[in-house]
Amino acid sequence: MLSKFTKCLVVLLAALVQIQNMNAQVLGPGSCPNAIAVSDFEIDQYLGKWYNNRNYFSILQTGQDCVTVEYEKSGGRIIVKNGGLALITRKKLTSVARASVTSSGKLNVSFITPNVFTLGNENYWILGTDYDSYAVGWSCLPFGLFHFEMAWILTRDQNPSDETIDAALAVLEKNGIDQKKLKLINQENCVESD
Repeated sequence: MLSKFTKCLVVLLAALVQIQNMNAQVLGPGSCPNAIAVSDFEIDQYLGKWYNNRNYFSILQTGQDCVTVEYEKSGGRIIVKNGGLALITRKKLTSVARASVTSSGKLNVSFITPNVFTLGNENYWILGTDYDSYAVGWSCLPFGLFHFEMAWILTRDQNPSDETIDAALAVLEKNGIDQKKLKLINQENCVESD
């Protein structure tokens, strides 16, 4: 019979191992928050380039700044291109995924470029967007007594207004998503080296 301490240790170790396979590294107790995706989501208005203004820590973005994401339709599919500049070399780093809308405001994202930090299919919910200035993306994966979360604030402008950021933060607050864990992404001096 395992002691209570041993059981807790096993669960914790299993959770830590799982982190290595995940894009999102924010661990929380209990189940995922009851967030609500955009009910009248229009993918065609969402397409195009977005600048990553801030997000929870992501292993995929370690050592990068000037992070962007581009959504485009190609042959009836949605292609997602995540990119950023390496902090040291200033070379462009890119990962590519396919996405499909599973229901309004909810996408299933499957990375097609090799990456040890993704599980394959990942949920991605759009919690709020005005399509022209901001979008709030969120993902959560339950894992036993815990959950792993990822949140993004995307903007159409590289350096958005305070009003734009306030509108995006209000979406997170409305959905009970912790804003304190968001990290600002540098979008200054975004020039790729030759």
